[in-house]
Amino acid sequence: MKRNLAILLVFVIAFLALGFRIVHPKQGLSSAMGSAHGSLTIYRHTATPTKGEKVIVAVKGLGDELGLVKSTGAGTVDVDTGATFVRVANKDVRGKLIAVIPFLGLPLSWVGL
Repeated sequence: MKRNLAILLVFVIAFLALGFRIVHPKQGLSSAMGSAHGSLTIYRHTATPTKGEKVIVAVKGLGDELGLVKSTGAGTVDVDTGATFVRVANKDVRGKLIAVIPFLGLPLSWVGL
């Protein structure tokens, strides 16, 4: 038991040290496996998003959203979140989408997260 916990702890520390994060988006693009709200997403911080990348963005008043970069400008990024287009500052782009874990976001939404 202690060995398994130690392995898990080393894995989590390495995961975080390499810049990977997990977030439960409030809105955004959906996939064949369900909505963004019903999923958890794994992302990695990126300094400059590029056109066509799927990213996690922090939208003021709405929280984290999953979207697709449509264009980049001087310090801003235009993101298609499925329902709307938003323009956010580069600093509000949390990172590039790595993976979506479907259905695990539903229990989190039941408790208000």
